[in-house]
Parts: sequence; C-alpha cells; structure tokens
Amino acid sequence: MLPACGQSDADGEETGAAEGGTGGTADSAEGTGGSDDGEMMPTGVPILGDGTHDVDNLEVVLVAGPADGLNQPTDLEFNPDQEGALWVTNIADFSMVVIGDAGKSTQGTAKVRDEFEGGQHFLAKPAALAFGTNGAFATAQQEDGYTQPDTPFDFMGPTLWTSDFYDFTGGHWGHLDMLHNSPLSSGIAWAGGNAYWIYDGAHRSLTYYDFVADHGLGGTDHSDGVVYRFVEGEVGYQGGQVPHHVEYDMDSGFVYAADAANGRIVRLDSSTGTMGSFIGPDYDGGTQRRWDGAVLETLIEGSSLDPLMKMPSGITLHDGMIFVSDHELSRLYAFSMSGQLLDWVDMGLPAGSLVGFTFADDGSLYFADKLGSRVFRINAP
Repeated sequence: MLPACGQSDADGEETGAAEGGTGGTADSAEGTGGSDDGEMMPTGVPILGDGTHDVDNLEVVLVAGPADGLNQPTDLEFNPDQEGALWVTNIADFSMVVIGDAGKSTQGTAKVRDEFEGGQHFLAKPAALAFGTNGAFATAQQEDGYTQPDTPFDFMGPTLWTSDFYDFTGGHWGHLDMLHNSPLSSGIAWAGGNAYWIYDGAHRSLTYYDFVADHGLGGTDHSDGVVYRFVEGEVGYQGGQVPHHVEYDMDSGFVYAADAANGRIVRLDSSTGTMGSFIGPDYDGGTQRRWDGAVLETLIEGSSLDPLMKMPSGITLHDGMIFVSDHELSRLYAFSMSGQLLDWVDMGLPAGSLVGFTFADDGSLYFADKLGSRVFRINAP
C-alpha cells in the first residue's frame, strides 16, 4: 500500500522492500525470452518490482502533498540548472510547485502562481513541462477557452519560460515567449535549442514548435516563431484534463506519444514528410505550415497486451526502455524500444491518479498522483 497523505518522509524511509539491482537496457539485460527481431528481453525491471507486479515489493515514499501546494499535479521534471529541484505543474490553479532538494532531509517547497499578471493565460491549465539545457523550459497548456477577456477563444499554445527560479513568475513577466496555434496542448518534449514537440489536442496532431530567438522576459514579439503541424487528425484526444505526454529521441528523430483516447503509444518519424500548406489563424506573424506525409505508427497497442493498457498518459524514455503510466488502470509499464512489454506493476491507486513521471539521476522514479494531489518516489533498488 502507498503511504497516506501526510506521511511524507524526505529522508526516504520506504514502505516496502524491492529486490534486485539497477535496471538495464533492453539490449544488454539478461533474459529468458526474445522478441521477433531477436532482441533479448530481461525477466523483469527492478524499478517496477522485478517481475512481481506488486506495489508492496517497491520502496515507495510520499514526497509532497496538498499542504506543499500541490493541486492536481500533471507533470514533473528536474531542473538541470537547479540541482535537486523538482518542478511540478498544477492543472487546477495554473501554478507551479518547486520541490527543492527533493527527497533529502533539507527538502523544501515553494509555490509560484501569478493571479494578476497573466498567469491565467501563460500557465493556463498546464498539462506538461519540459526543460531544455539552455536556461529555459516550456509548458503545454490544456486550455481552449477564454483565458483573458480580450483574447480569441483559440488564442492558446505553449509557453517558453526562464528556468531561473528567481525570475520565474508563472505569468507575463516570467515568460520568454509564447506561440498560439495549439489549444488543448496536452504534452511537451524538448527538441533542442528553443524547439519543442507538442501533443496538440485541438488538432489531434503532433506539432513542432520553435520559438527561435526568445523575446526576453515579459516581451511580446512572436514573429520569428515556427510551427509545423504533423499527422493532423491521426491521433486522438481524451477529455477530462488527461495529459498526453510526449518524448523525443534526438538520436533517432522519433517522437513518442501517449495517445490516451486510443489506448496506444504512437511513434512519429519526424524525418519523413514534406512541408505543406499554410495553417491558421496566425496570431503571431511567424511561419505556420502543415507537414504532409510523415510516417506515424502504432508502436504499442494497449488492447493487445496482457495485462491490457487502457489509457496511457505519462511516457518517459529511460535506460534504453519506454516507461508508460496508465491513467485509468493505475499501472506503470516498461517496454523495449521495439515495443515489447518487459514488466509492469499495479500501483493500487484509484482511476485518474497516474499522469506524468520522471527519473532522478540516482535511478529513482518520481510520479505525480493527480487525483490525490501528491508526488511519490519509487526508490531505486
């Protein structure tokens, strides 16, 4: 069983006893089976319980809860420019919680929310965040309504922010740039520089955004932005504020996404296709085009798995594997890069709990519990 809210232990006392060593890649781990392409499969993945499928075999620690400012968290990621700082998006009140020295005895939390200078627009219903390595990060806003009284209904898209905690405000004066062609943005992944991949819920697409040169803190010039909309209408959108997380593999150029509405993991080959027609409306004055003919494939079909995967939401590439969370069934899965199921564990949480998750440098896994407004850590074995 997971610890109840209020039993947070920053020093890392565990609630179970996981077995095994560290997780290996699908290509190098020993195993007893193989995939159709000859890939050797491990018998289990230690961070998920090493084949036991039981949360009681994991060391699970409550890191933060509602008293720390969490309010329906959707995603979390460590800031590469702030050692040990875990940044968490709250979809319920357009805010961010920063957990400093996460998991240590010196852990502390700070909530950033801008109620007066545009926070309801720039950080409206954030579903996901992604850090770059250039002093910036971006958020995907799962919003398609009137976020400001003087803006059009569909005036929404990803926001670029400074990763400096002392300059980040969660509103106009803390943002570096914003582009407005993807309402219901539900997932985001860094693609190098100031470029990001977005799960575009309004257009049922995977959309490439490049802010190019940001306009600086509190600016308004978006005219150098680049937007390429891939595979429009080829992925689904699940309502109810369910994040559809995205990962980008810079080595292969593949974009991996959790298509929650269709119960599958898709993979886009971003090197395929050609530039197509203009798309609108154009609120920013930049480059906005469709990208035609790109190859999208279903890498993992949830209904064909045993046990099945019903509503994938979180996705992370780690240690040569694809990790996925199921929003409806509250399971965590590990797959090989070719899509073969390696291991899974039932986290014993109510439906609607699991969303985004991330790995720390020490191999531990941090995950958000949206329904309970909590963040947990699974200690590395």
